[in-house]
Parts: sequence; C-alpha cells; structure tokens
Amino acid sequence: MSQPPGGVREDSLGHYEMLWDCAHCDTKRLLGKTHRHCPHCGAPQDETKRYFPSDADKVKVADHVFTGTDRKCGSCGTPQSAKAEHCGHCGASLGDARAVPLVSEQKPARPKRSYGWIIVLVVVAFGFLIWFQCIRKKTVAMQVAGHRWTTAIAIEEFREVTEEAWRDEVPTGARAVSCVRKQRSTRSVPDGEDCRLERKDKGDGTFEEVNKCTPRTRQEGVDDDFCSFQIDRWTKVDELKQEGRGLTVTWAPTPAPTAQVGRGARRVGPKQAVYTLELDDGKNVRTCDVSEGTWKKYADGQQIKAQVRAASGSLVCSSL
Repeated sequence: MSQPPGGVREDSLGHYEMLWDCAHCDTKRLLGKTHRHCPHCGAPQDETKRYFPSDADKVKVADHVFTGTDRKCGSCGTPQSAKAEHCGHCGASLGDARAVPLVSEQKPARPKRSYGWIIVLVVVAFGFLIWFQCIRKKTVAMQVAGHRWTTAIAIEEFREVTEEAWRDEVPTGARAVSCVRKQRSTRSVPDGEDCRLERKDKGDGTFEEVNKCTPRTRQEGVDDDFCSFQIDRWTKVDELKQEGRGLTVTWAPTPAPTAQVGRGARRVGPKQAVYTLELDDGKNVRTCDVSEGTWKKYADGQQIKAQVRAASGSLVCSSL
C-alpha cells in the first residue's frame, strides 16, 4: 500500500505476465516474462508487441521481485533482464542497451462530437445582443431644462431596539438574549472513496494491477446559535425634508438637542442632499441625479451633449 501526495491510495493486487504474439510462426498469447523466445520456433520476443491480457488469460507471477525495466540487446534485439550484463541470446554486452518502451493500457474511446464552434457562435451572438441592446451608445444634443434639489435631515432617538446576530457577534450590553440553532456554514467531511483498477507495465515482461482510490468528501452543515436580543441604539425616527428648484439649496431648521439623557433622548442625525438635472432633447425631458459639482456646472438653458443608450434611449448620467 502506498499514499502518494494528494491523498490518493494505491493498493497493489499483484504482478502478472504480459503477453506477446510471435510474428514468425503466429503463436498467440506467449508469456512476456517466461517466454523470452517463442517455444515453437525459437524466434526472440519482440518487446514492442507486448500487450495486456484479458482477465481470462491472466497468469500471476508468484513472489515477483522487480529489478528494473528490460533492456534491448543492441546486437540481436532480444529484450534482456535489467540485471543481465550480457545478452542471453547472442552474448553481446548490454552496457549501452536502452530500456524497452512501456505499454500504456488503452481503453476504448467514445467518438467525440465537437460542439465548440456552436458554443463560440452562441457566446458571440449573445455578446452582440447585450452590446446592441444595453451597451451601445450615441451622443445627443440637449438643453439643461432645470435644476431640482431635495434635502433631508435625520432625527435620531436613543431607544430600545431588537436585533439579531450570531452568538459570538452579540454586542456587550445586549439584553433578553434568546437563541436558536441554525446552520451558519458548511464543512467537508470524509464520505468514502472512489476507486478504479489500473494496470501498469513494469517493462520486465510483467505488469502490476493497482487499485487506486481517491478520498471522497461531502458537505455537511455546521450549526451555531443565532440570537435575537434587545439593545439601546440611536435610531432614525423622523426626517426633516425640503425640496425646491433652482441653484439655491436650503435645509429645514433643526431642533435643539434635548436635555434628556438615556432612552428617549433625541439628536440631529446625518444630512443628505439629492441634486437632479432636467435635460430636454426636444422630444422628451429626462432627469439625472448627479453630484453637487456636476449639478452646479451647468446653467439653465445651456446647450450640452450627452450620451444615451442607442436601443432604449435612456440617458447615461455618467457622461455628464
């Protein structure tokens, strides 16, 4: 048993003889390790003709010790053991002999249909449609028809509110904490193995059957306490708004802070303004909410050029 990097486990199921067919007398299914020469005509084994046997023709090699891939005699072409120093067939030295090629187990391949060009065509057509309908723009002459503005001032009150959070995120000072178990995340847990049988040519006339197993995992929910609680917070309870036209912006008068401390106390919260330009292209008046700087840049009646979506006619406010 071996455990290569990546967690894949390999269990050896034993060594078996490769087979070869004699090209001289047409004898079939000779044993790759036992029959270095054809027992019928004496022709040397052709190591390039070795092949994996069917399950019915498998011959197991007992107590096999792998000493290395065979080497091919440079004089007579006979494959010899990696331990041999001279060819057992012709006696030539094997000092410069090269290792024989290994056989790969080829599995029948299903005919593949290529849908790549169809996928590319669909993607290109979809991209063109998106560009034509949503991205394509054109420049249109417009006149600034007016300026609008809206201002808002939040009024906040220090009051008790109900909030929710995971237990480790519940803030200090929370009251009436009530929790339930709820899935917060997931984790990978072992869920058996996916195994497949492989046959590896050892190059010495034998092959090894290996059961190769890859760990399989599944996703499992991880529960945690999800809590509701009461806590005192500054909370928006009212808003003071004003609207108008023109370039003069005003804000609603703000009330004086209350003298009260703790719950029930009130204060002025964040201020927010929205600046809107009205643009007339001669057919329609369109509006854009823009920054204060952009809003002040244009005067009423000024002629400008802006971009609109070619398909929908909607104004591209970022072009102002």
